[in-house]
Amino acid sequence: MPHRIRIINPNSNTLMTDSLRAPINSLNYNDVRFPPHTIQTTPSHPTTPHSPPRPKTSKQPQTEYTFFTGPATAPNSINNLADAETSTSACLPLLTPAHQTSPYDANLVACYSPHPLVPALQSFTPSVPTVGIFEASVAVAVQLLSSLGPGGGDGDGDGDGKGKKFGIVSTGLQWKDILESALRGDVGGQGGVGLGSEGVERWCKGVECVGVDAGDLHPGDSSTANYSGQEVGKGGEEGGKGEGGKVDELGEKGEEGNKIKKAVMAATGRLLSRGDIGVIILGCAGMVGMEEWVREEVGRRGEEGVRVVDGVKAGVGILQGLVRGGF
Repeated sequence: MPHRIRIINPNSNTLMTDSLRAPINSLNYNDVRFPPHTIQTTPSHPTTPHSPPRPKTSKQPQTEYTFFTGPATAPNSINNLADAETSTSACLPLLTPAHQTSPYDANLVACYSPHPLVPALQSFTPSVPTVGIFEASVAVAVQLLSSLGPGGGDGDGDGDGKGKKFGIVSTGLQWKDILESALRGDVGGQGGVGLGSEGVERWCKGVECVGVDAGDLHPGDSSTANYSGQEVGKGGEEGGKGEGGKVDELGEKGEEGNKIKKAVMAATGRLLSRGDIGVIILGCAGMVGMEEWVREEVGRRGEEGVRVVDGVKAGVGILQGLVRGGF
């Protein structure tokens, strides 16, 4: 049986849900290959061929992703903590075990915020791992900085990366205060990261925003009239358009798309100007696939060794490890 991971978009914007498919499938967690089958000879019986058991293969995907979009009563775009509360009230009744045809192995809440849906689902199904992309991205950023040497590093192994920190590029200007408060643990409760003031000082350079709300990253008709919440799309290698998780329709609609790209690069530049940046996090599920824009600005400024973390991919990676490891 494949592992079943549910990707939850707690707003009602179906375009945003669709934008998650290709980047998640590009991680290729179903692309499992085994070494070629070889015949060995046992020392005690040199002439007797001995073949070790070959791992069983299956045509079934290793992972089955199900994509959930919030009902029409959920906000079209989650732009503040009040929207997050509203979306939790709209989505939670549809996500409890009573509404499932079969159980899931893990849940990913794809909203970059201290979203109350994360602790709510953890309470309803404590045996099923549930993470939010905000928490996942910070965990991965800190792990990267820790693993690159004392105090962080730039990945070249020469030890000159000491003191590197992460920064977040997010969407609307209101998220700067919200996310920085959540990092300290001032808001969000169990749904917050809670590094504490000392932890923030140690690991984080802060948040820069592009000045565009999440819903505006997906131009087009995202109407969900009469939509009552839906789980669609089996994972595996199915679903999603675009190549390797690159931006396709996101931000590629002429002049408007160019404005979004410039805004993302400008926010990245402001973050880099603070100095000592070792990791940049994309602070919105709607920014999935925009890593190349961040890297373009990093290269333009001549910075080296800066890692880019997408919260959606980080969350899927963490859940894959938990589920496959049987933790």
